[in-house]
Amino acid sequence: MSAVTGDDARRPDGGGADVDIAAFAPTALTAGAILPQEARRTLQSADGLPGAVVDAERDGWATPEIPVLVRGRGRSRARIVPLAWLGDPAVYNPHADPGQIAVFASSLQSAGMYWSGPWRVLDELESEGLDSVGSYLAALQEAGVHRADIWRYSESEGLVLAWAGDELAGTMSLALHVVPVSWVTAMPRGASKRRARDWEPVYGIDLRWSWADVVALHAERVARAAAAPTPSSPGST
Repeated sequence: MSAVTGDDARRPDGGGADVDIAAFAPTALTAGAILPQEARRTLQSADGLPGAVVDAERDGWATPEIPVLVRGRGRSRARIVPLAWLGDPAVYNPHADPGQIAVFASSLQSAGMYWSGPWRVLDELESEGLDSVGSYLAALQEAGVHRADIWRYSESEGLVLAWAGDELAGTMSLALHVVPVSWVTAMPRGASKRRARDWEPVYGIDLRWSWADVVALHAERVARAAAAPTPSSPGST
């Protein structure tokens, strides 16, 4: 299943679903942003993440409020849910300050514990860099991630809460990664040769993203909605 297109977000003329789009407006690129409250509630559901996040095959929207960015293909594929972006520290945004972002991160840690138990810090995993864990660690560093809390989310997926950038430099961001479980766990003892292949080095992992990607996704769906035919009202000719 691919991520939904999100065309049901509110259009400039007021049509469509009632979605708080402040986080997706161009002003968020400087003022910062945090996902709308409805998205935050959904991402902390006792039922786990929306299936459209875990199964996304291309950039899109898991719900009208939850963007999903897909990086890589095949063994290098990662799904990224942008959660928050601090923006220019000189521009105060009462809806996306460091304290609110920290509270959101803490809530997601609690949700992760409910789904999959206590988190681990990725650096605690032993890796000599010649396996899938080492490949993911290197990609995190390239993307500016300085902290990554990890869970074994399912038999096939790992979940990562990733902090990147620097608050004073205006580059701080928070994201969820849904990645192959072999990127965040050690290879089981006695794994078959076929299973062990999952822990071989992975080339081409790309975890880079920016809030501009989110703003562009929203602009695309607004343009699609504006171009869509307007349904005729009952009795019209």
